[in-house]
Amino acid sequence: MTPFEIIAQTTQAIASNPSDSEAYKTRALTLCQMQQYEEAEKDLDTLIDTLHTEDAELYQLRGTLRMNRGDKTGALDDMRHALDLNPQLLQQLSGEFKSTEKGHC
Repeated sequence: MTPFEIIAQTTQAIASNPSDSEAYKTRALTLCQMQQYEEAEKDLDTLIDTLHTEDAELYQLRGTLRMNRGDKTGALDDMRHALDLNPQLLQQLSGEFKSTEKGHC
């Protein structure tokens, strides 16, 4: 399935069920891979702030996107929360704040 098909399918699923956290997550990850970072971050905001999804991967990704656009405080908050949810991420996150170039999804 192409990224555009995934976006269409997940958008339809969200329209049918606005609480479909798996559809939001899939769409956010796909948008990030397509370098549509602002749209991906909007889906992550919905997952985290509206649907209250407690998934370390989501916090880590949103933290990376925030860091890439210069929101160091927001990025740090998200990375800390990701570590609270999954302390094993520490090794993986060790280089996150060294890289500020886009495309780090």
